[in-house]
Amino acid sequence: MSASRAITVDVGRALALPPPGSLPVTAVSQRTYENAVSQIVSLATRGRTPGENAIHVAFFTAADVPEATGVEGNLLKEPGIDDFAIGKEMEERLPGVAMAPSAVFVQNSYGPFGYAFGRGTGGEACLYAWQRLAGKDSLFRPKSGMISVRLRVCDPTATEASLLRLAYGYAFNAKLKRHGWNPIGDAPAPAPELGQAGAPIYPPAPQSSFGETQPRPQAVRPRPERRRSAVPAEPQAPEPISTKPLEGYPTVPPPPAP
Repeated sequence: MSASRAITVDVGRALALPPPGSLPVTAVSQRTYENAVSQIVSLATRGRTPGENAIHVAFFTAADVPEATGVEGNLLKEPGIDDFAIGKEMEERLPGVAMAPSAVFVQNSYGPFGYAFGRGTGGEACLYAWQRLAGKDSLFRPKSGMISVRLRVCDPTATEASLLRLAYGYAFNAKLKRHGWNPIGDAPAPAPELGQAGAPIYPPAPQSSFGETQPRPQAVRPRPERRRSAVPAEPQAPEPISTKPLEGYPTVPPPPAP
């Protein structure tokens, strides 16, 4: 018995979604296995690098799936996160692109993840990220499940920082209806300073949208001021003195001529 055929489901049923304001979801392809549900969440793709932008996500019902070669029946093999497995995936999903894995430790809301960055056709930025989430099994909650995520994205207008925001900001949109399935774990407790006096909390600084590059400041040359040539003012003629006698005053005769 093999896995079910790939079917197209509504975008609202995607297991994982990119952060708001980034690449929109264009389609969702789903396969169902006996031990997992996998999806390819296709994202808007622009540029000339071969392949499509997508989130490859799989929800496993059990965390102890053997990593054997091949898949028997309708069991999905757990994807590896070693260098060889990740390198093989990048060759398939980013053919011809030289990807350099980052040695920097990064972590999103769900935990640590790894990523590689490279330049595709025409020098466009490409990123491949991977993450594995598995809860701690115990006697009271065995086989809590596992989630495997792969993010492949290339964009001609993006930078490494803007592509990384996709890996930091993606979110899960569903869960499996299985008792005890909780690979993410319980939500953390709120910060102790929340609601306390003397502990102000400010909103985060706004970030530029996906693909928006910061413009380089350009030096503005001051415009030369035009000097106006001084124009000599025309002399104003003095007002003529009136010879009329003022009303209400007696007329004084002029002195006699010598």
